Amino acid sequence: NIVKDLPALLKKCHEQGLYLIARLVCFRDPAMGEVHPEWMNQKADGSLFKDNSGMTWINPYKKDYWDYIASVAERCADDGFDEIQLDYVRFCTEKGMKEVQYPEEAETNKTQIITDFVQYMSDRLANKQVFFSTDVFGTIIGSYVDSTAVGQDYSDMAASVDYMCPMIYPSHYGDGNFGIEHPDTDPYKTIYSALRSSQKELALVKSGDNYQATVRPWLQGFTASYLQHYIPYEKEQFRAQIQAVYDSGYDEWLFWNAGSNYDFSYFYTKEEGASVLSEAKTDQEGNNG
Repeated sequence: NIVKDLPALLKKCHEQGLYLIARLVCFRDPAMGEVHPEWMNQKADGSLFKDNSGMTWINPYKKDYWDYIASVAERCADDGFDEIQLDYVRFCTEKGMKEVQYPEEAETNKTQIITDFVQYMSDRLANKQVFFSTDVFGTIIGSYVDSTAVGQDYSDMAASVDYMCPMIYPSHYGDGNFGIEHPDTDPYKTIYSALRSSQKELALVKSGDNYQATVRPWLQGFTASYLQHYIPYEKEQFRAQIQAVYDSGYDEWLFWNAGSNYDFSYFYTKEEGASVLSEAKTDQEGNNG
């Protein structure tokens, strides 16, 4: 269904006290290949690469596309969104990508071109009254291999956005990560460990008054029943992840569930959340003292 009057809908949402994020999928696009095949990931024979879901991907080096997606972001800002959030702001890493050719990589590597793209988007949105954020894989934090594969440099990207949103779902970490036998079964320790890694990586490049984004992680709002070792993610697991965010020194978070199906009893009320956050901050001050 098409929203015929988006600004009116956003106005109604704002009247309900909602904070509105326009989440733009950047380099994975199922339809653009039919309109601009020259923008897409192509194989040596000129055919378009498709991932396991049959989706085509934009070649991040194609700067004509940058202008297009930036114009979409600007329109979202003009229509009344509070924040523009980039998703799939990375290179595809699925099977078959070795057939895709990037002749431009000889001059600019993957992490640099993604960093340049994020900065370009930031510059285009600079005059808009809107916050700007980007999603990144949680596994790129402290991992050169993962970072270079997808083209996301955590600390460099943090210099260009208001919010860094690492996807640190416990289910996405392999057995043994952070010294945890099965990370999905220990959501508190996994989230806490991932965010401590985030702090360490950003601290390495922090110097004087140079700008760094606020970190606001994506948390796991689903049960990863496809894993051999998993647990149901219900109220206890939701709150354990939130507690880990607060205990690690951060105070904002997002939850992901593919169907947007949430039991709101899993979350704290506004008053409960404020109390839990305050207690976590008091504990941190005590530990620092």
